[in-house]
Amino acid sequence: MLKTTQTLRFNYEFSRVYKRGKFATGRYLSVHCFKRSPHLKHNMTPVPIDILRVGFTNGHGRRTAVARNRAKRLLRAAFSSYEPSVRTGYDIIFLMKTGEDLPTYQQVEKEMGRHLTKLGLLHPGE
Repeated sequence: MLKTTQTLRFNYEFSRVYKRGKFATGRYLSVHCFKRSPHLKHNMTPVPIDILRVGFTNGHGRRTAVARNRAKRLLRAAFSSYEPSVRTGYDIIFLMKTGEDLPTYQQVEKEMGRHLTKLGLLHPGE
């Protein structure tokens, strides 16, 4: 079966992850995760437990749309290398912290891997 990854889109979905989930933070990014229950509903329809839902966001310090979009693209690219090995049934938010400069792809990918491992979101042995 192919893994399905969907996007978190609504404010209440982000709020649920921030309020009820776990998190790991580092120099460049923070990862927040929430394990969904089988009874969770979205617009009165149950959310399948065999999907992964992901959101990407920025801190408030990025002034221009170009910088904000570049940071999100960087997060998406780094996540794509980990996507096949991430467990399903979770809502995950990747938050790029504001700093003086954007980090490199390798820095983001390495830190993302550390956070996903720390939170237990990767399948064992990967």
